[in-house]
Amino acid sequence: MEQKKDLILKVSGVTKRFPGVLALNKVSLEIPKGVVYGIVGENGAGKSTLMKILSGVYEKDEGTIEFDGEIIEHTTPIQALRRGLSIIYQEFNLVNTMTVGENIFLGRFSENHGMKGTHQKARELLDSIGSKIDTYTLVGDLSASEMQMVEITKALSFDSKLIIMDEPSSSLTTEELKKLGEIIFQLRNKGISIIYISHKLDEIFEYCNIVTIMRDGNVIDTKPIEELTRSEMIAKMVGRTIENEYPPRAHFVGEPLLEVKNLNTSKLHDINFTLHKGEILGLVGLVGAGRTEIIRAIYGADKVKSKELIMEGKPVTVSSPRDAKALGMGLVPEDRKQEGLILRFSVGENITMAALSEIAKKGVLNRKKEKEIENRQIENLLIKTPSAAAKVLNLSGGNQQKCVVGRWLELNPKVLILDEPTRGIDVGAKYEIYVLMNKIVEQGGAIIMISSELPEVLSMSNRVLTVCDGRITGEFSPEEVDPSEIMDRAIG
Repeated sequence: MEQKKDLILKVSGVTKRFPGVLALNKVSLEIPKGVVYGIVGENGAGKSTLMKILSGVYEKDEGTIEFDGEIIEHTTPIQALRRGLSIIYQEFNLVNTMTVGENIFLGRFSENHGMKGTHQKARELLDSIGSKIDTYTLVGDLSASEMQMVEITKALSFDSKLIIMDEPSSSLTTEELKKLGEIIFQLRNKGISIIYISHKLDEIFEYCNIVTIMRDGNVIDTKPIEELTRSEMIAKMVGRTIENEYPPRAHFVGEPLLEVKNLNTSKLHDINFTLHKGEILGLVGLVGAGRTEIIRAIYGADKVKSKELIMEGKPVTVSSPRDAKALGMGLVPEDRKQEGLILRFSVGENITMAALSEIAKKGVLNRKKEKEIENRQIENLLIKTPSAAAKVLNLSGGNQQKCVVGRWLELNPKVLILDEPTRGIDVGAKYEIYVLMNKIVEQGGAIIMISSELPEVLSMSNRVLTVCDGRITGEFSPEEVDPSEIMDRAIG
């Protein structure tokens, strides 16, 4: 009986089925009070499904859930919140056109006797986690980390006993991540439990006390963090041993393929560099430094003041993404939901979108060829989906990302631009994408890669450019440079 008192959550034999999919298979776990509890697993392992059941979005098919000593049979999201169970999703659940204070107490202004009391209470809660955000600021004007603080404060406003954080660091800088870590430990010390879901294993080892590893809807293992090594965790997650998280670096660098000269926009200043055949070129910089603006300007997605492009020795004009694609360039954008996918379309339609000119001749769609492409990329990238006909909206974030990557891999582009290509993707699928990147450069193509994960850039790139305040501030060989030198140039 004493053990039950110490548990905030006990899940026993929970099963969930969707048409054609056993999403959770008799999942059990016990979460003590005042711990940071990590849950890891590949995309499609069942992590998000379990969290949605706990927070009242889905109903379980079988099993029992006990929260703070009470058996929960049926619940809704608002009932879960009022019990003290909050979830902070990877995509923030905030209203950009409303203030910070209004977002924290949305729908509950009367509890605080109007708007003045709402802002006063919101100020007290923000102060409790050391945040200086003005409660009267519009949420749309906040940075990603500030939005994260608002989400945490909103959870605290419900007197949460358990807060679920789903990929909380996916859009945070190094400094912002440090602040998040401080708040996590602060919440834990107050006796609040946290379920921490992340593909970034460094964070799991730094923050978590206990870890549950899931695979294909099953709990594979649960251990205190000090009893697990990184390689053991990866092997249990993917069902096989990965000796190295990165494949051997590709060495196929040849003659110049794309030269960028005199690139200027309202934010970029005198950008000049050359991309070679067979090269993976990494761009490193803080969020907002101008990395994404560089590749969008090259691809014709943003307006420029000046730009010269030379492709395979010949001057070319790229005024739109259509021009870029015609030249053999592909772009996997940073924001997959807003810019990379049509969410109401199927998985297959999203994968074959860039290849329509190949599979549709004289207005007639070659269904056989379309199916071949869909199935090839679903298999190549291990996309977890009931079928190619399933709506891409219903896939996990990592599997959605794979659909965008697969779309361009099918075309064997000369230049593939990857903006945060592995964000939200599990370690096993990351490795598959790295192998495919190496295949592209082996065949004479080239890649420009933006990543906020410095180990990824240093392990995959042949050359690294640092970007700060809209300027290129350094060029490095990743095999020779100390990572601190790169960060010094990136910070400026």
